[in-house]
Amino acid sequence: MNLRYTLLLLPALLVVGCGQTEDEVVVDELTGQVLEPATTEYDMHRLLEDTDITGGQWITTAQVQAFLQQKGSYLATYKDPAWSSKTAAALIVERSKAYTINPLYMLARIQTESSLITSGTSTNLAKATGCGCPDSSGCDISYSGFGNQIECSAKKMRGYFNSLDAGQATVSGWKPGVLKSTSDPCSVKPVNKATAALYTYTPWVGAYAIQCGRTDIGGSSLVAVKYNQFKSEYNWGTGGTTTTCYSGTVERDVAEGVCVQSSSDAIWRQCLSGTFTAGTTTKPTNCTASWPWCYSSTLVKSVPTRTCVQAASDGLWYQCGAEGAWVSASSAPVSGAGPVGSCYASYAL
Repeated sequence: MNLRYTLLLLPALLVVGCGQTEDEVVVDELTGQVLEPATTEYDMHRLLEDTDITGGQWITTAQVQAFLQQKGSYLATYKDPAWSSKTAAALIVERSKAYTINPLYMLARIQTESSLITSGTSTNLAKATGCGCPDSSGCDISYSGFGNQIECSAKKMRGYFNSLDAGQATVSGWKPGVLKSTSDPCSVKPVNKATAALYTYTPWVGAYAIQCGRTDIGGSSLVAVKYNQFKSEYNWGTGGTTTTCYSGTVERDVAEGVCVQSSSDAIWRQCLSGTFTAGTTTKPTNCTASWPWCYSSTLVKSVPTRTCVQAASDGLWYQCGAEGAWVSASSAPVSGAGPVGSCYASYAL
């Protein structure tokens, strides 16, 4: 993905190894934007933890809205007309959670690619996450627009994690424990899925790693910088506690406070203190996030989360995801899985 970045946010520091003085700035060779001086360095083999990208499911739209306002972001007042005039904060939270991606990670991705979190202007709004914008060419117009960019980015990251969860390499060959070269070039052996997924999205180490990396390119190490900076600048909470519950319905651990409508009996159960409650027929009112059944107009009934359906309206495949949202699942008829995991059941036309 193209590596957009931000204007200087910190005072220039002396970087002896690069010969940079207090009066000099470094411009990203790929984007022409100014890079921050490196004040934190990350292990290029372990940029973030898996839960940094897939956690944060308790984060609310209100929290993201407050954070955008705190940063003076243009996004604090933006509504996307192509997405029913939803606010930027709502799109960041809803579309990230639809693919079990951390909204806080998405904020870091947006800032890394377009500077929109701290920018007071709409510059780069159409390519906010750099999704569909390879380094070698321009951006794919089908992904243009803020909501489309969030959807594209969250969906791609979920796809990478699905492959890694299945023990496979990502689409570009990244996998934990496997040595591979980045575009810097650097020889990287990812320690975890998060790092493999980051290099799949942006195949550059960049200026913020200990061992290697181009000093004139932001790279995936910049995502780690922004993630940890944003994490420390606002009280995002922990969803009550750090405990999780394994859900067979969702086929993964869910965070404290998350509610799941069981695929076996349609009963709602909530993860509390590491254990699911006995359940009720109605959804609890204090869910931090939820996995309900989805209503299918094609089937004229509701079906459990992860169910894959070929829609009568357009012939395309969709999968029931978080918050009852149908997400595109073009791979379902071939792999038996979609963006949120294996298909609980499949219905073809």
